[in-house]
Amino acid sequence: MKKLITLLLLVCVLFQATAQQPQQGPPPPPKNGANWKLAKERHQRIEMYKVQFVTKKLQLTKEEAEAFWPIYEANRKEIQEIVKSKMEDEIALQEAMLNAKKKLKTALKPVLKSDDRINDALKIDREFLNRMKGEMGKRNIDMGKRKAEIEQRKIQIE
Repeated sequence: MKKLITLLLLVCVLFQATAQQPQQGPPPPPKNGANWKLAKERHQRIEMYKVQFVTKKLQLTKEEAEAFWPIYEANRKEIQEIVKSKMEDEIALQEAMLNAKKKLKTALKPVLKSDDRINDALKIDREFLNRMKGEMGKRNIDMGKRKAEIEQRKIQIE
């Protein structure tokens, strides 16, 4: 009888454990808090640096910039949509990305005129990303040095 009750309790506990919903991580932060504002400001600053970087790297004149940026932003939005919709199928994702780049190349031809400048424009996102990674790496190294200095000061004080 004792074994039967123990077995029933064990079965009930197992059913209870499997019936609970798995947690899906912490809820996303509210979009009106201080952290959200800081992240939004940081994103805007990065976008501003990107505009400066691209304009300088491609040596865009005012007229070229006015024609270039709407085309570039439309392509960027198209790529974001491609990534969202074709995330499951890698081949379809790569094909769609290639088609978007070909479409961008065609659209930039009247604006940038030279094949070299168009090729530079197609590589500019990767260059900017590499520049940002390098900058972040330098800042992390500097931060590590500062932390080490602070730790040494604490040891000297004690």
